[in-house]
Amino acid sequence: MKISRIVLSFCFLLLIAGSALAQKVSVDFDKSTDFSKYKTFAWAKGTPVENPLFHQRIVAGIESQLAAKGLQKADSNPDIIITYAAATDTQVSINTMGGGPFGGWRLGAGTATVDKVPVGQLVVDIGDMNARKFVWRGTASGIISSKPEKNEKVLNAALAKMFQNFPQAPGKK
Repeated sequence: MKISRIVLSFCFLLLIAGSALAQKVSVDFDKSTDFSKYKTFAWAKGTPVENPLFHQRIVAGIESQLAAKGLQKADSNPDIIITYAAATDTQVSINTMGGGPFGGWRLGAGTATVDKVPVGQLVVDIGDMNARKFVWRGTASGIISSKPEKNEKVLNAALAKMFQNFPQAPGKK
């Protein structure tokens, strides 16, 4: 009984680590920008996801990350603007199994299956309103799961990783 719990716990940890590794998050920014001067933000039009629930989760997640960094949402005269673009795409995965010895092909015998694998992509851009230029970009891929209950957790983990070092210090990456 004790061993099965250990094995089950180990499998669960592998599953969590595998989903975290599947995410790819990167950040790029203008190294000459002093991010400490930004205190307020507002939203600008981006390319939102079609799913309104996921749109709400993305906006809430980004706002939560910015609030944790001390930025406040402003109705007028914001220091920075935030936009996001998100899309789901599909990749095709072809799996083949031959009919010959040891799984090899034999006279054309065998099967092939084609699966469509969803891949989620999110891009968050931050622009300086006074300088009229973009100063920060975060990207995340692999954030859409086929199971809606996982989407929020995966999204929040990606956003936390994306905004981990925000605001960046000038000259450092």
